[in-house]
Amino acid sequence: MDSILLERVYKETKEALNAIYKGRKKALFLQKVMWSITGLFFVLILINIAFGYLPNSNNSIVSFFKQFQATPDNPYATIYPIIGLVVLLYPTTYLFANSFQKFKEKEAATISKMVKRLFPKVEFTQQLAAPKKEITKSKLFAWVNKGTATYSYGQIRGQSNDKTVNIADIGIVEENVSNNLINTLMQIPLLNMFVILYQYVLKNTLTNKTADNAYFTYRGMFCWLSFKKSLQGHTVILTNNQSSKLNRFFSASFKEEQKVVLEDPRFTNEFIVYSTDQVEARYVLSTALMERIVKLKETFNQPILLSFQNKEMYLAVKSEHGLFSFPSGKIDNIKMVAELAHNISTALAISDELKLN
Repeated sequence: MDSILLERVYKETKEALNAIYKGRKKALFLQKVMWSITGLFFVLILINIAFGYLPNSNNSIVSFFKQFQATPDNPYATIYPIIGLVVLLYPTTYLFANSFQKFKEKEAATISKMVKRLFPKVEFTQQLAAPKKEITKSKLFAWVNKGTATYSYGQIRGQSNDKTVNIADIGIVEENVSNNLINTLMQIPLLNMFVILYQYVLKNTLTNKTADNAYFTYRGMFCWLSFKKSLQGHTVILTNNQSSKLNRFFSASFKEEQKVVLEDPRFTNEFIVYSTDQVEARYVLSTALMERIVKLKETFNQPILLSFQNKEMYLAVKSEHGLFSFPSGKIDNIKMVAELAHNISTALAISDELKLN
């Protein structure tokens, strides 16, 4: 990417980047305040329930909470602290929602301006729905089904050597083992309060992620394009870690797959491969292609997933903040523009990078 163009785009968006940074800080602060008040609300309810089973005592702490127990003389005592917290929560929630919306609108407008200036020949839109059909067909995500919550933060369509490359910034909340357990626990009275305190209160008060990023099982780039080879089965290339193996093992959607053992140690250190056809998988994953995939991971410097089936290739590049959102921390520097340009240009050139034909 031309360094002069990067410098020009940075200068054009420098003021906006600084405003986004300040807007994110404000939204995060209000997010933490809002969830802290919510957490205090649930803690007080739990304490109130617990002290209701204790005998009368001269202990000052016990006596303090006993005054909020309902009695014949004061049947509404339990709701006084709750009313106080709700009064605090309402304006805080309003301020957070207003601040968060303004920050996200400014971020979306700045990203749009950057992409259109850096890549004037591509189609870019932030209004399209998430490509759920392609995400499901890719078979990259073990727990994706028709009801899976999937979000889109922008999509690009570009041309590379007569091939159409589609790039989307997506977020997915999969119904995996962990989320299914949480959903089950949420149905159990009293225990669900502890789940809320952990899953929502702690996660939103101790994190530097904004609320829209806190619960995704996957956030990042998702690409798809066609190539000439016609395949009968599918071959999936995942990050070689325990999570990938367990998700594939427990998911009921891929029982027909087999693990493919390959000989390239550099490739197998980084990736694990599953396929419905061992012979076809080896045909697809030639020694040269495995080397290119390893180099592609190094180029992105992020975990990547790939799959091949029929005449389609799918690529996912995991990123904590996504492709079309800015990371937390200071962003008013040219590095942010260069990183965005690098990721998009690498994805647009994926057909050339992997020499698909």
